[in-house]
Amino acid sequence: MAPVFVTADGTTPPPVAAIQPALSLNEYAVPALGGLSCSWRVGPAVGNPMQDSLATDWAYVSVKVVPGGADSWAPYVVGDGFSLGDGPSGTPMTIVGIEAATGCGIEPGCFISAPVGDDWVEIVLSTRWNSLDGGYYSGLTPDAILAQMQPLAASVFTALTDAHPGQLVWPAVDLVEREPDCTGALGSQGIATALGVDSLEYEVRSQSTVGTTYFDNYVAQRSGVFSCSVQVDGVPVDLIAAGLLGTSVTVGYDLAGLIDTMVSTPDSQAALPTVALKGAVEGEHAVQICTDITHFCIVFFSLGQSAYQVQSNSDTVAIAEAIIAEAR
Repeated sequence: MAPVFVTADGTTPPPVAAIQPALSLNEYAVPALGGLSCSWRVGPAVGNPMQDSLATDWAYVSVKVVPGGADSWAPYVVGDGFSLGDGPSGTPMTIVGIEAATGCGIEPGCFISAPVGDDWVEIVLSTRWNSLDGGYYSGLTPDAILAQMQPLAASVFTALTDAHPGQLVWPAVDLVEREPDCTGALGSQGIATALGVDSLEYEVRSQSTVGTTYFDNYVAQRSGVFSCSVQVDGVPVDLIAAGLLGTSVTVGYDLAGLIDTMVSTPDSQAALPTVALKGAVEGEHAVQICTDITHFCIVFFSLGQSAYQVQSNSDTVAIAEAIIAEAR
């Protein structure tokens, strides 16, 4: 682990176990699939992921393993700006006899990704990439950072290939396959009222229809997570008026445990403030994060055995409470 966090001057602060706060349910879902998700941080915690961190001297590394994912594996594409799915990526790297995709970009950062046995393995190093000069890795090139990640990747690949089958079985959620459905709890007139419209309709967005394959997309597909984009007369609500993302509700059946993870693990617990939702019962949790420059907010909450993510430029709490009221 230590070589990953070595700075240009040879300093290696001790890492601590911590989950980097994320903006989507997908990024917390790997354990629900019977996978392994581990992460560590050096430097200060980043705080609200929707607000620009003032600190630059931090870094996180995560190791995620999805059993049965090797046949669907596809690397990131590394472009001039953001990195999005469906390879090829940067220069392939052979690590303990396994060819892996590698690269660095603003999102997700530097990564090493490979099919190892039956598993999809994703190792990601993130920091404040838009201020690399003067930041935690100041003085190191992307190639040098990737080289520092190789020993960690080698240890992970070796552990997986040398393990007995029984050692690769981790707890999983018993997920029941269902068709994406934006009716039911999302059919509430209360949602329309919260948005200030007379009526609304939904466009279902399932990861299986996206057309590209990358890690978070694959995890969402396997876990059954889907989104319902709120529309009025065929136009996404809030999109034109605000010039930003419109209103949508993401649903993860049987994934209420993801919200428990958000409110109980460092650094997610500190960065995602809890919020009380009318109609919630004991054992259900909710968190809300907002930008500091617009009205855009995201509320994550559990409802029964399911997890929901509401994002909007309108009152996300009111929308969440309308969903709870309709479900109960």
